Amino acid sequence: MQMTGLTEFGLGLRIEGFSPDDSGPGTLAGPTVRALLREFGVLHLVDFPDDDDVYGAFARRFGRPEEVFPAEHRAPGHPHIRLQTNVRGVGANAGGQYWHADGSFARIPTSVTLLYCQEAPAEEGETLFADMRAAYRALPDQVRKAVSGLRGRYPCREIAARDMDRAVAMKTVRLSAEDRRRQLEQLRDISRPLVSEDPGTGRRALHLNQHWLREIEGIDAAESAELLQLLYDTATNASRLYRHRWTEGDLLIWDNASVMHKAIPAAVGQRKITRRITIAGEP
Repeated sequence: MQMTGLTEFGLGLRIEGFSPDDSGPGTLAGPTVRALLREFGVLHLVDFPDDDDVYGAFARRFGRPEEVFPAEHRAPGHPHIRLQTNVRGVGANAGGQYWHADGSFARIPTSVTLLYCQEAPAEEGETLFADMRAAYRALPDQVRKAVSGLRGRYPCREIAARDMDRAVAMKTVRLSAEDRRRQLEQLRDISRPLVSEDPGTGRRALHLNQHWLREIEGIDAAESAELLQLLYDTATNASRLYRHRWTEGDLLIWDNASVMHKAIPAAVGQRKITRRITIAGEP
């Protein structure tokens, strides 16, 4: 088994020769792979087997997989695996083409995301990752002190209702009125700190989301917009980004408390098919 850093600034680790079924020399115990993820933020496992049973069992090393909503986006027979494609009528066609951490709409956000590539586009279709720990450290001292005491407002029910209505209108998903009602019942508007802290290491990171985070509480709208722009500009500075070019068999795993990500559309006519598992956060 060989491990190589993905960037010069410490974000990401590439692992080759890994055996997910604990057979052979390329094995990593659950505590070891979780520690590597916490340290590097993103793990790239090369040539992961195209087997949903193996994939699901491996994902459980990181915690409890979340059920996929809506059900039509699930991989057949696997309620915790979400099909994500740019193929019309196959899985979820609307990827997160904006900067975000997964599960920001939940009271307890998604902790870990796993994304397996079944079919990779020959052109474009990359996923970008921003190191939110490095972004926090890069802020000017005065700004860093200020944001450590500020919270963001996430009007989740309003945004989710609009998103579902748009998806139904565009016919990218079929939702009954009951499905919509149940989903909205589970959501609440959230107030969340702009800075999170890893309880194990004490390292701090910015927590942002261009879709769900709408404003900073306690300051006027203009100041909120200006500060958020500064935070996003700092976080997405090219010197702190990793761009992943997908290959079939790639499995990426990322820590949503440490990184923010963004999907780039594949070139016109190029197919991209991936399968995602998200791991529930812990209270």
